Amino acid sequence: MMKKVEVVAAVISSGGRIFATQRGYGEWKDWWEFPGGKVEAGETPQQALVREIREELSAEITIESFLHTVEWDYPSFHLTMHCYMCSLACDGLVLMEHEAARWLGYNELWDVRWLPADEGLLPLIAARLLDVDASLAEFIESSIVPRYAGFDKAHREDHARSVILRALDLARFYPVSRSIVYAAAACHDLGLVAGREVHHLESGRIIRAMPELLRWFTADEIELIAQAAEDHRASAKGEPRSIYGRIVAEADRLIEPIQIIRRTVQYGLSHYPDLSREEHWQRTLDHLQEKYAEGGYLKLWIPESPNAVQLAALRIIIADRVELRRVFDTVWEEEKKD
Repeated sequence: MMKKVEVVAAVISSGGRIFATQRGYGEWKDWWEFPGGKVEAGETPQQALVREIREELSAEITIESFLHTVEWDYPSFHLTMHCYMCSLACDGLVLMEHEAARWLGYNELWDVRWLPADEGLLPLIAARLLDVDASLAEFIESSIVPRYAGFDKAHREDHARSVILRALDLARFYPVSRSIVYAAAACHDLGLVAGREVHHLESGRIIRAMPELLRWFTADEIELIAQAAEDHRASAKGEPRSIYGRIVAEADRLIEPIQIIRRTVQYGLSHYPDLSREEHWQRTLDHLQEKYAEGGYLKLWIPESPNAVQLAALRIIIADRVELRRVFDTVWEEEKKD
């Protein structure tokens, strides 16, 4: 019979982020987990959790709600882990046992190497942070976001999650369905499997052909999701057909000047590896002028978005050829090292 171990874990949240700790000992040293520990004889899981957090973090918590019980087979034992959403009832946390800790937002949850049992909680935690249906979050995180892993460096999983987060942030200004916004943002670039030029149309086709979505959406809602994906492309000649398309289009335009230049260089290196450095410089210059400079085709759709200020800052850099070349050279050297 495999040894059985019963533990509790606290998913401590604050300001849209959750608290993660890094082990400093044992077989799983340096892996990340949610703080907690074993349930002692005579304790309820809730009592054990309060005690463990006092011992591990020298802190008091308020247990808000039950999240999930994880059943996981490690090589030498079977783990039963009762997990609870919690908040801090005091100021400050002190690491008594762990070597490091981080507060992680939704799009940072996958940045650390989690213990296997803890990693399975991430879709449920994402649903709590994003205020969406837990089963929909499980489907998006297990079946949709991983598809981005095969795309170019500027359109990997981190891009999908960043667009999701920005789209849901913009959605708070409008009377819209968060679930529709979530699904549309998650699926908007799936069509990259067919190439960049037609990816927006292919994304719509993929969405319409996805029967799993009928679990959460009507046929009309799926059509809204598909249209939002089709309409998100910056070079589209017409306006998005719905508020969902405008939200996803705006969320896809993360206008952070240096990051825009970096993504342009990344795309060039990925798709045109035989070009020389000077040819990549010219390609970067042409792309930025065509899309982002005064008179470029990029349009902003949501007035509440911070993109307008960032676009103005980017245009100042584009107009200053010496500064733009300096930024390009810096980004080029960093990307070539990778």
